[in-house]
Amino acid sequence: MYVKQLQDAQIAEIIRAISDEDAEVTEIHRPYTDPEVTVLSQDMVEHYVLHDYDIEGFDYLPENATYIYREKMLKFFGIGYAEHYLLRK
Repeated sequence: MYVKQLQDAQIAEIIRAISDEDAEVTEIHRPYTDPEVTVLSQDMVEHYVLHDYDIEGFDYLPENATYIYREKMLKFFGIGYAEHYLLRK
């Protein structure tokens, strides 16, 4: 629902906040499911799948990755995003 509305620049902003500020998004694949992102960070290839309220992927996600992700999504989509998550509207 929300994640499919993300623009490429927004996805890159999320990834840089979670992975590394110098991370380079090399591919964004948008299948019928949620976006899949390939990133080059510190000479390592990382893969992520973005969902509306969670991010999955690279083995070394920081402990607060979900928090950072939801904070960015809230910034992009506003209070409706949080209400939908909390109230499951």
